[in-house]
Amino acid sequence: MLTKDRLIRLCGARDQLRNVGYAEVSIDEVAKSAAMSRFHFVRQFKTVFGETPVQFRTRMRLDQAKHLLIQSDDSITDICMAIGFSSLGSFSSLFSQRLGQAPSMYRQKFKQSIEMFSPDCMVIMRGAWENDSQISRSAVASE
Repeated sequence: MLTKDRLIRLCGARDQLRNVGYAEVSIDEVAKSAAMSRFHFVRQFKTVFGETPVQFRTRMRLDQAKHLLIQSDDSITDICMAIGFSSLGSFSSLFSQRLGQAPSMYRQKFKQSIEMFSPDCMVIMRGAWENDSQISRSAVASE
């Protein structure tokens, strides 16, 4: 049975697992901080969150990699190491398996789509949004 206290501890453990990079803690340490055995922790975590702690951590790493690939010009190797992978080959393979394309292709695809939006286009879109918001606010104020 899942108690409120155990749910709070599982959420805290999930927050610990969310941290990506070199200073991450082991599953055993996270389970201990949640006051559970490793095996009970893994079962409870999967029941509550729908994936094992390892699956969750891997998903967080890949989400961070996607963000870094788009937002930075760091090499794929540097990104791989920054998010806690020790092998570029295993990172690239997992990334490709989960996202259907290599990290370099993912970066290229999103950089090209960002370039499609010119600054003029963004200004026009912002102006339309602001005008729409002002119309909505004035309509509400007059009612």
